[in-house]
Amino acid sequence: MALGDNIRKLREERGMTQQQMADKLYVSRQTVCRWENGSRCPDLITAKKIATEFGVSLDALISDDDMEDLERISGAGKFIKYKRKVKLQEYQRKILEFLQVLGGVYLSISLILRVRFDMRMPVWSVVLGVCLVAGAFALNRRLVRRMEDL
Repeated sequence: MALGDNIRKLREERGMTQQQMADKLYVSRQTVCRWENGSRCPDLITAKKIATEFGVSLDALISDDDMEDLERISGAGKFIKYKRKVKLQEYQRKILEFLQVLGGVYLSISLILRVRFDMRMPVWSVVLGVCLVAGAFALNRRLVRRMEDL
């Protein structure tokens, strides 16, 4: 497994023992040993700490070999489904960010009109906002269904 090999290589290049690395990461020496022999993998936060400690990117630490291993072990079909699900989750994140921005803009305009100009929001802007929110929620629901189908 490339991740364990990379951890061992980076540790040895810096002249660190497993115990020294374990102390820096607040884990046991046995945990570092398990990472290096491939019986366990560090969680994402710990992997990021390891990459930062050794001055490499997370991608370089994990390497492309692990993705090839994942494809070989779980089959190409599962790997493709995984990639599709990640892409759908990215779309979903963008939709939710859009809703946050839209809500913030609507609230800001509403407050400015009310406080500065003693006016209410025009009806057309309320209708437009409701339509945009409803469309975003419908699109989000469709993405959720597509992810459930995977």
